[in-house]
Amino acid sequence: MIYEGTIYRPPSEADSLLVQVTVGCSWNKCTFCGMYKDKRYRVRSLDEVKADLRSAASYQGRFQRIFLCDGDALALPAPFLRDILEEIGRLFPSLDSVRIYASARNVLEKEPRELETLAGLGVDMAYLGLESGSDKVLSAVNKGLTKREMIDAAGALRKAGIKQSVSVISGLGGETLSREHILETADALNKMQPEYLGMLVLHEGGDAGLYRMFGGESFRLPPSRLVLTEMRLLLERLELTDCYFTSAHISNYFHVKGRLPKDRQRLLAQIGDALA
Repeated sequence: MIYEGTIYRPPSEADSLLVQVTVGCSWNKCTFCGMYKDKRYRVRSLDEVKADLRSAASYQGRFQRIFLCDGDALALPAPFLRDILEEIGRLFPSLDSVRIYASARNVLEKEPRELETLAGLGVDMAYLGLESGSDKVLSAVNKGLTKREMIDAAGALRKAGIKQSVSVISGLGGETLSREHILETADALNKMQPEYLGMLVLHEGGDAGLYRMFGGESFRLPPSRLVLTEMRLLLERLELTDCYFTSAHISNYFHVKGRLPKDRQRLLAQIGDALA
C-alpha cells in the first residue's frame, strides 16, 4: 500500500483497510480544519488504486471493511468510484462493506441512480461533517454549504440505502452563538435522522481563521464547561428514532456514548454529574 501524506480516518474505522483514492480534500477551505492544508488536492489514478488493492488482497482475512480516503472521496466521478468498487468486489469477495468520507456538496452532485449503484456495490455508510446546523456558523467557518443542503444530502443518501455517520463540533459558534449553534444543529439532525452521531470539540489549529469575530467580540476556544453545556442541550433537543451517539473522540473533554432515545436520561445524568 502506498499513502501520500498523513492519513485520517474515523475512530470506528480503526480496523478497516484504508485505501487512498484521492489526496487531500476537494474543498479544503473550512477555517476549523487543518487536516489537509499541507496537501494539494488530486485524484489518484485508477491504476494506482488497483495496485494498492491487489497488494492488500492477500491480507483480507485481517479486516472486514474498506475505508476510502482522503477528505471527501465521494467527490470522485461515479464511474470512477464504480470501477474501484467493482475491483474491490472481485478481490475481496468476503468483505462486509465499504465506507467513505463525503460532503453534502458531492452527495448532491450525484444522480440518485448513481448513489444507488454505489450502495449496490457495497458502500453502506458515508461519514458527513454537518459541524453546525446554523447557517451563520457555517458561513463564518467557510463550510461552503447550508443547513438545507446538509438535510437534502442526508435524504439522498437514505433514499439510496446508504447510512449516515454525522459529526458536529462543539464550540464552533463560540460563546456568542453557542445556543443558536446547538439549537439549529439539533433541528438539522432531527430532519437528517442519522444512524450514528459523533460530537467533537473545536481546538486550535494552524488556521488563523479560527480567531474570527462574532458580534464584535474576539472568538475564543470553548472551555470545558461550555462543551458540556452544549452537549446537554443537544441531547435534550434531539428527536432521533434510532441513533448511536458518542462523544468518545480524541478532541473531546468528556466521553459518553449510548443509543438514542433509549439511553438519553443516562447520558444526561452523566453530563449533569460532570457539570456538578
